[in-house]
Amino acid sequence: MAALKATNINQWLDKATKQELREIVVKQAQTDDALYYELQNRFGDLSDKEKLSELRAYIRNIIGDNNDRGFIDYHNCITVCDVLDDITHKAAKTAPTENLSFAIQEVLMVIRSTIGFLERADDSSGCTTETLDFAFATLEKLSKTSATVLSDQQKTALIKSAVQVFNLKIFDDWDNFRYAIFEKTMPLISTNSLKLMERAAAKISDRYAHAAPKDSDFFDDVDFTDNYKDFQLNEIKAYNANLKSMCLITIGDFAAAKKVMAENITFNSVRKTAIDFYLSQKDFRTAEKLAVNGALSKNNSLDDQATWFDYLEKIYLQTKDYHKLAGAYKSRLLQPTWGSFNLDDYKKLKGVIQMHGDWQQAYPALLTEFSQKLTPTDYASILSFEKETAKLMAVVEKVPSLVAEHGRVLFKQFPDKVTTLYYKALVDQDIGNTRKHYRELGRTIRHYADYGDKGMARYWCQQLIKQYPRRSALIDEMQKAYELID
Repeated sequence: MAALKATNINQWLDKATKQELREIVVKQAQTDDALYYELQNRFGDLSDKEKLSELRAYIRNIIGDNNDRGFIDYHNCITVCDVLDDITHKAAKTAPTENLSFAIQEVLMVIRSTIGFLERADDSSGCTTETLDFAFATLEKLSKTSATVLSDQQKTALIKSAVQVFNLKIFDDWDNFRYAIFEKTMPLISTNSLKLMERAAAKISDRYAHAAPKDSDFFDDVDFTDNYKDFQLNEIKAYNANLKSMCLITIGDFAAAKKVMAENITFNSVRKTAIDFYLSQKDFRTAEKLAVNGALSKNNSLDDQATWFDYLEKIYLQTKDYHKLAGAYKSRLLQPTWGSFNLDDYKKLKGVIQMHGDWQQAYPALLTEFSQKLTPTDYASILSFEKETAKLMAVVEKVPSLVAEHGRVLFKQFPDKVTTLYYKALVDQDIGNTRKHYRELGRTIRHYADYGDKGMARYWCQQLIKQYPRRSALIDEMQKAYELID
């Protein structure tokens, strides 16, 4: 559709005179702020400072036109973010020979503007998150390009601009975004501008340290306690330690970076930066040690735990240590953290042992260990993958609800057992009292009918109709289910 429009527009423009085009543009730009801003940026005789001032006014007007008494609703939030994304997109297309400094300033403006209305907008669409992700990715890309193109003076000026945005109070509840500004402009730093970042980060620590319940913007709407304040200060300490580590690595002061990372390795963010650094230096032994200690730590979220195993997988693949790689996959399968099981880890474990070991010898012992240490649900997934139907049937008999997932695999060999378990576990239960419940029950019966005894499935529908003759919604849904069974 877009290509067709472009073709039509080009054809029409070929027929238009310069004066006719001028008249159309002048008329449209008077009411279209986006077009007016585009013309001003391309053809206006303005300095970068003046352009940024106009951009700030343009964004402020867009936000002002799309809010009601300060609040930006669902649809208007999308409208505002579309405009901000357009600004970022144009900045992202800036070539190395063009004004990269201004492009970076534009993206910083988008970031600060988005954070500015974040708490007073309906972001249930996720548009502000997408806008910020796009802006930060563009900021990083432009910074990397600028690092080899701009002069030291220009790069220092941009770091000063980043510091100004970093210091804004609107980021006080959004430290992850605040510190991302420095992380994404990291390619621009030098020994001198590093000091600017360090001073700015130190001020944030001081502001948190001296924040009080009554006059602090940091703790609005929070049950302020000493423990909470300690938590916030610890978070800022982690941000600052990781920032300093990354900065020192960027400027090539590896000795100082190692010292800072070693002193702050208990912070997971610093541990990740350290592992990345040692991997870049091909120091796999140190990287492995850090990842193993991370995996053993009790200070882990689900994401952190997965991260350490991802690092170990990467390390062992690079070092071709397949024995340890198999151990990592097995450990990840057996780790007790809820929700961590992934059948792909089992497939990887099997693949490694098949290629670099003796799978036939290892398989029985592994299966026995998994039967003892995995949940029935996770163990059943492995049995299903391996087509161990007899063992799988035994597990399902102990945990009948698993017949919903594995009944199809088991029915051919154990039709009577599957039918009985399916009825008792999924059909002959509390049927609820709403049409939604009845419709779901109909789907459950039809799911069995897809692979099982269709006559039995129809019988279940009829029995429910007889059992509850006064529930018209149930009768309707069971009749629908009955008719759909073929």
